[in-house]
Amino acid sequence: MPPHHHRRRYRANGFSNMLKNLFFLLIILQIAPSIVSNLKTGIEDVISPKAHVGYLNVNGMIGNSVFYTKRIEDFEKAEDIKALLVRIDSPGGLPGSSQAVFQELLKFKQKKPVVILVENTCASGSYYVACAGDKIIASSSSLVGSIGVLAQIPNVKELLNSWHVKFNHVQSGTYKSIGSPFKDMTFAEKKYLQNISDDSYKQFIKDVAQSRGLSVMDHKNWADGRIFTGNQALKLKLIDQIGSHRDAVAAIKELAKIEADQEIKFVTLKKRQSGLMRLFVGDEDYGQDYGTEFVGASDVTAKFLNDVARKFVVQQEKNTGLSF
Repeated sequence: MPPHHHRRRYRANGFSNMLKNLFFLLIILQIAPSIVSNLKTGIEDVISPKAHVGYLNVNGMIGNSVFYTKRIEDFEKAEDIKALLVRIDSPGGLPGSSQAVFQELLKFKQKKPVVILVENTCASGSYYVACAGDKIIASSSSLVGSIGVLAQIPNVKELLNSWHVKFNHVQSGTYKSIGSPFKDMTFAEKKYLQNISDDSYKQFIKDVAQSRGLSVMDHKNWADGRIFTGNQALKLKLIDQIGSHRDAVAAIKELAKIEADQEIKFVTLKKRQSGLMRLFVGDEDYGQDYGTEFVGASDVTAKFLNDVARKFVVQQEKNTGLSF
């Protein structure tokens, strides 16, 4: 075999070995911090035991309950979790999803205490969630309440008419086209939707009244859609205390019978991936402690693979004269 063939094979083997070594190095770099962190945590827990408390962040619109209900269920099953802190910063959400999270928290509360912390906004559907807690703590200037049901249905019929655009409806069932933005709503349709809204509203105020020890007969004082500051909400008994994170920690220790001098470790319960999987998935796919940030190698790996692919394409263009 000519010498240049040996050199070419040697370079190819060398490049292949370099890729293998780099791949295993990335795995080692990913696993090593986890091993060190687990060892450190284990030693700290032996020297100074911490009480584990679940942490759930309800942020933004509540449009899907699965994320929240699954984690609440996981916290309930975890024997080392003593309580749950739910931090809410949300303007509300869909009635069904909010009610589902509320009901899941009620189940959790039968076994372990739940403390709600509000710093900015806890309105409408998110307040539905909050009233399931054993204790609601909010800042004095936070916005709380907005207990009610709202459905807004746009109507673009006149706009379409101005452009000489018409829609024809072919339907089976009297109310099948209800809510269509292309036609005027009839009196019967509006009455039908009003009945649905009223029923959802009655469920809302009933659950709030039972959870907060309020009278349904007085619901117009606290459930007419108004939003209140934390101070106003306290007077209406929609919350239990004006406070912050420190007060929430104190409430958790009291309700969960945790020693006053024992440190609390807030944890989330997301599915942990192996070190190998972390190379190829986003950081949001695995868990982290509350207040800490996990820096994975997924971005590094993605950049590396992208660079390899780019170099391969460039080389192919040179060899074939084709562009990809």
